[in-house]
This record gives sequence, C-alpha cells and structure tokens, in this order.
Amino acid sequence: MNYGERLQDALHRAGRTRKQLAAALGVSPQAIGMVINGSGGLERKLSAVNNEKAAAYLGISRLWLLTGENEPNQQPQKIAGVGLDALIDLLPKNDYLVRAQVFAQASQLIITAVVDSRKTQAQPTDNRAEKQP
Repeated sequence: MNYGERLQDALHRAGRTRKQLAAALGVSPQAIGMVINGSGGLERKLSAVNNEKAAAYLGISRLWLLTGENEPNQQPQKIAGVGLDALIDLLPKNDYLVRAQVFAQASQLIITAVVDSRKTQAQPTDNRAEKQP
C-alpha cells in the first residue's frame, strides 16, 4: 500500500472527505487528490508538517501514514510511563501546526538521546581503576 492509498484508507476510516482534510491542512482538495491518486505517475506525499497534521486530524499513527509500518491506530511507545501523544494532547486541539512542530522537535530530541546513548554504550570502559597494583 503506497502513501496515497494509506491516506485514502485513513480518510475512509475516519469518515472524512478529501475536502475536509484539505480545509484542515490549509491546502486545496486538488492537492489532496494529487497525493491520493498520484500525479504524472509519481507517488506523492504530504509535507512532513502536513503529514503530522493529517495523522492528528484523522486519528491515526503518524509513522503508519508516512511509512506503512506498524498498524494505523497503534499507539506510540510510552516513555517513562507517559506517551508522547498524551503530552501533545495538552496543546490546543485546533492548532495543528504547533502540535506538528512540537512533535517533530520532541522526536528529534528523542532520536538524539538514543543515538548518544548507543555511542556511550559502544565505547570501551577504562578498567584501570578496578585493577589492583
């Protein structure tokens, strides 16, 4: 299933129309149609910000919409008992741009922390202090 097919499926599941999604994203219905149907034989996707906004509007997984990984309604992993989605839900529901920006920034911070953690784990430790003379 390509991006356009996932978007069409998500619209159907949410009981929304292309026109409603277009209004929520601030784009034309034709732009949504080009993503769903492809344009010139090419697969098209929404921008990163609009992907986040569309996923929030349609109540689906951002990752699933973008990549097809996992399930459409799969909840994000919980971090220390608090889901990132729960934190984002504290933001104004109708401000999709702010919600998308916060999600993108939080995701980048998490990715950076994971990469740094893996680098630290991969470095050999200095065992000189443990050796007895």
